[in-house]
Amino acid sequence: MPRLPTGKLARTLSRVSKNIHTIEKQREPHAAFWDRWNADAITQDGPLWIALGDSSSQGIGAADPTDSWIPKMLPRLRRETGQNWRVLNLSMTGAKLEHILRIALPRLHQIKDAGHEPELVTHLAGANDLMAPPSWATAPTTIQHVLDALPDHSIVARVGERPTLLGGAVPKVMNKTIEREAEHRPFHLFWPWAWPSRDGLAIDKWHPGPKGYDYMVDLIWPAMANRLSLADRSVE
Repeated sequence: MPRLPTGKLARTLSRVSKNIHTIEKQREPHAAFWDRWNADAITQDGPLWIALGDSSSQGIGAADPTDSWIPKMLPRLRRETGQNWRVLNLSMTGAKLEHILRIALPRLHQIKDAGHEPELVTHLAGANDLMAPPSWATAPTTIQHVLDALPDHSIVARVGERPTLLGGAVPKVMNKTIEREAEHRPFHLFWPWAWPSRDGLAIDKWHPGPKGYDYMVDLIWPAMANRLSLADRSVE
């Protein structure tokens, strides 16, 4: 997947905070890890899961990307279904909704056109739009375009509504759009950030750390179980 440029805010904070600089240095190693992973997964057999998202789906915040939610979810998915699932990770660190729409979703359709039909599609993005004031006016419309382009039965994250100045009322407007669309489309929604505490944050106090990614696996799993008609059908 393409590498997106580091945002101005992240560059500025990285200069003044050692912890933020440490996390920012994970961008390229993690992206290279997923390049290798995807190259291997596309050659394998088994049901296909395609993940769309931003840095949280790249595993930024965990020093080892295998400590992030996608590699942790995969064994659970295989165990609960008895099938040898594979995953293609089309996430990009720094991705905003426009990047999902312009880069990731066209690649998903290319993969489908090449004969690799996904049985699962997850979408977890939107936080970077809330970090970028120029995106606030367009984010509610862009999320609608993303939802229009997602396949039926996609597993879609609501965006966080933390009580901060980031985005003002925009997150609630975006979530209303997501929830309204799910009333008419067979989407499966989840809250990835409803952690029991903030002890799951990485040292930059923004991205998840390994414990945060454990929380995310537990929060996302019910929507996956629902999508696959497994025994656990409860969704947050």
